[in-house]
Amino acid sequence: MELNDLKMEWNRAEAPVKTAAELKTMLKESEHPVLKGIRKQILIEVCGWTAFLLCYYTMFDGDQKPLFINALLVLAILCAILHSLTGYSFARFMPEGGDIKTGLQHYLGRIKSYAAVSLVARLLFMAGFFSFFAYNIHFTNFKYAMMGVFGLIVVIQLIWLGRIWAGRVSALRQSISRFE
Repeated sequence: MELNDLKMEWNRAEAPVKTAAELKTMLKESEHPVLKGIRKQILIEVCGWTAFLLCYYTMFDGDQKPLFINALLVLAILCAILHSLTGYSFARFMPEGGDIKTGLQHYLGRIKSYAAVSLVARLLFMAGFFSFFAYNIHFTNFKYAMMGVFGLIVVIQLIWLGRIWAGRVSALRQSISRFE
């Protein structure tokens, strides 16, 4: 199919019509399609982390590690869960303000804060997880190399996540600048 044929098909397709009542229903928190997806993701994550916490003590020798290392792992997992819940509460609230520009400026401030929280939460999670699994291991050269690879992966992840958030902030700034 050529581009012009594709454009003609696109223009002929009818857009689904939503009534005012349907739109109002979609804006309710319990019915919002994006928020439903986020809730489903959080539920899956919480179930997975709960299953991990129920069996890590015996499967990964948590009983042979000191209390503070076990507590660090639990706090790291709680940090990941709290990060997801914070993201949900962030997504729940729409930009506020008298006009669109003011609302987007408030939203920009909130998204910058959430980006910082996201990076710190990822770092704390990885540090806690790594501390638990690296505790009481007799290190050899190979294990040091593996630890270095793991550290490099964490750094790359943090840089990548930082760039994603910087791109989102930049796109929002560009949207705000169009209102001037």
